[in-house]
Amino acid sequence: MGLLNMPIDFKIKSIFRLAIFASLLFAFTLLVKIYNFDTNKPLNKNKISNVKLNPVPFCRTTLRLKFNEHLEGNGKYDYLRFDTPIYDVETDDILLIDEIKNKANGSPGLNSGKKKYFIAMNLYNNEEIIANYIQELVLLIKFLGAENVFLSIYENGSVDKTAEILREFKSFLRPLDVRFIIKTEKNSRPSIYHRIAYLAEIRNKALEPLKDEESKGFKYDKIIFMNDITFCRNDILELLYQSDFQKADFTVPLDIRSEGEPRFLAYRDSWVGRDLNGDVIIGGLQDLIKHHVSSERYNQFLPFQVQCGWNGVAILNAKPFYGNNALKFRRSKVGTDECAASECSILCNDFWERGFRRIITVPKILVGYRIENISLIDSNIQKILDTNVTLPEKIPYGKGPDQIWCLGLSNNNNHHPDEPGVWKNYIVGDKTVS
Repeated sequence: MGLLNMPIDFKIKSIFRLAIFASLLFAFTLLVKIYNFDTNKPLNKNKISNVKLNPVPFCRTTLRLKFNEHLEGNGKYDYLRFDTPIYDVETDDILLIDEIKNKANGSPGLNSGKKKYFIAMNLYNNEEIIANYIQELVLLIKFLGAENVFLSIYENGSVDKTAEILREFKSFLRPLDVRFIIKTEKNSRPSIYHRIAYLAEIRNKALEPLKDEESKGFKYDKIIFMNDITFCRNDILELLYQSDFQKADFTVPLDIRSEGEPRFLAYRDSWVGRDLNGDVIIGGLQDLIKHHVSSERYNQFLPFQVQCGWNGVAILNAKPFYGNNALKFRRSKVGTDECAASECSILCNDFWERGFRRIITVPKILVGYRIENISLIDSNIQKILDTNVTLPEKIPYGKGPDQIWCLGLSNNNNHHPDEPGVWKNYIVGDKTVS
């Protein structure tokens, strides 16, 4: 029976249903055009890859440009670029689907097999360095590709213009194809606090989007967790490269401060840094490392194994941050014999406990916290360029130390360790690194 022969009320109902269906189909088609369900990003966003941006001045000095040539030799970072069909440092493999896409487009396009990076950071009263910080950060995201990156920034309690500048940065990113969350809050540190418990909480806030991202189907291979440092794009690319090349779980540079007259560079993060003897890494950069095998590599500016380090930025294997027992930053367990160390030290120990034990320092990369120290970092570059390297770049991983030198911080409202140093266990059982 055709539509014309149906009863009038049935005809009206049928036409009404067809009209609703047509409206829904039109709306869905329009939505598909506007929205990309594959990436959860609107298709009409501007591409960050088209943004024209120069490195900040201290990243394009004569020595820095020579250093870039040294770092980028033989296209070392090409596999990290978003638009190259290479996925890893030691393979030229390409997924079939990407090969098909590239042939169809006539040129390299977005590649499915690229590693995914979750960039996390905490900022606080960083007006001095934030302009340079943002510029090099955008250059990093542009290189890695917006489709391969999520950016999470958490700031709270700043009394300078940090929050205001971050709001402007948010406005800059909003029309671009970068997936991000920038959260600024006015709440500041409480009047009575435990420094490590507080810092752990703040760091975890920068990691909070990981869970939400996973619920949307986005998982990340590596976490790039950054402090408020002065850096250049290639500093982070070198850390990513060494993280891949050394198959490391935890990769850090050296962070520095200046001291003495005339000013010279000294290692900054001594509370966290521990060598393979379990001892504190402390002092000026010359002959900094006391562990014999590590010192030989350090003196040739080669990556070396450590028990722990943080040093301003860490490239972390993201695996232990997923699952029912996902890692978080934390303070030591009160009422136990666990070392009341920094939240970063405890993260190292938790990595060891879970079998993620390849922790390395890349001494070729120096980062600081103040603009005034940049010239000293620059002067260190010439030493790197002049060094005759005779050892292999690959790290010969060895067993971890039996114990570590613990400098605990137990009391509230203290900023520095307040307990006498003592040797302590950091994990129970075997310390083998495989």
